[in-house]
Amino acid sequence: MTPSALIEEADLHALVDGELDPERRRKVEDHLLQHPEDAALVEGWRRQNAALRAAFEPVALEPPPLSLREAAARPPAPPAGQGPIETGAIHWGRPGAAPRPARKLDDIRASRRRQALASTLLTLFAGAAVAVAGLLFLASRPPAQRPTLTVAATSYAARAGLTYATYALDARPVEIDAGRRGELLAWLQERVGVSRAPDLSAVGLRLLGGRVAPGVAAPAGFLVYERDDGGRVGLYFERADASAAALGQRGQAISVIEWRAGGFAFVLVGVLPPDAMQAAAEAAAAAVVAPPPEAK
Repeated sequence: MTPSALIEEADLHALVDGELDPERRRKVEDHLLQHPEDAALVEGWRRQNAALRAAFEPVALEPPPLSLREAAARPPAPPAGQGPIETGAIHWGRPGAAPRPARKLDDIRASRRRQALASTLLTLFAGAAVAVAGLLFLASRPPAQRPTLTVAATSYAARAGLTYATYALDARPVEIDAGRRGELLAWLQERVGVSRAPDLSAVGLRLLGGRVAPGVAAPAGFLVYERDDGGRVGLYFERADASAAALGQRGQAISVIEWRAGGFAFVLVGVLPPDAMQAAAEAAAAAVVAPPPEAK
């Protein structure tokens, strides 16, 4: 049997605790040179002990209260016939008492391992809390630079879809209804910069009214139209770069068609069939670029 085969976990703990005689210590250290996994285990226990000492040594160095010192100076004698008193790793007993059995020593060392494991878990939890706090701090910081207009332009369709989902199906989808058309157009001109409400009656859509909604980079206009069967579409528009490429896309439930005209991004969004949405978008696009009607 090789010397390494005689090395048990209890010997590793005794090495960490400094409880080995020089000859046994040399054998355990030779074992660690041949078994890196045991060497890593011992190093981990030493670091745990160092962390525990750093955390609790200042408290241990505090002078105990006078009452405790007096009580320690007068320990009560154990009752007759009672065996040695085991307290942690220190053996208290009468002179001539038998040494601790090996099984009791193993129990004490197992308790130490549990305490070291608890300390490690607490350290990991503390580190995780610090990491989360750091991530939250970094997430709360403003971006290093303002997003470019190209990035913003690609989000008009998403913003239009969100506006449609928020307002279009509501019982009161508009702030100003079509009966106050002049007021609606003046409001849109003042807040958004567009005073057009395309007439889509030729494709079966009746204007219900409109509202101002949050935009990607500026206030946006949102007009709501309705078919006779109750289907609704929304026309979303916001000031944008007229040179940006037009974008058209369709989702599974909501169709979205986007185009550029006159320095604005227009997005038609709704739940109509694709052909109906395409016809409505073409009518709206033609209406927004047509000359304004002459005042009567």
